[in-house]
Amino acid sequence: MEQNVEKQEYETPSLTVHGSIETITQGGGGNTAIDASFPAHTPLSQLTFS
Repeated sequence: MEQNVEKQEYETPSLTVHGSIETITQGGGGNTAIDASFPAHTPLSQLTFS
């Protein structure tokens, strides 16, 4: 039993640099409120996302 399988050409993965990891991960910095600051069931509209 022979199968006719069409093979696709391999495409090498690429990496796109969007900036330094230090700059990217500090984007939400400057806020002193942490998860423990909000009581359970706090509405999303009252949470401070940055």
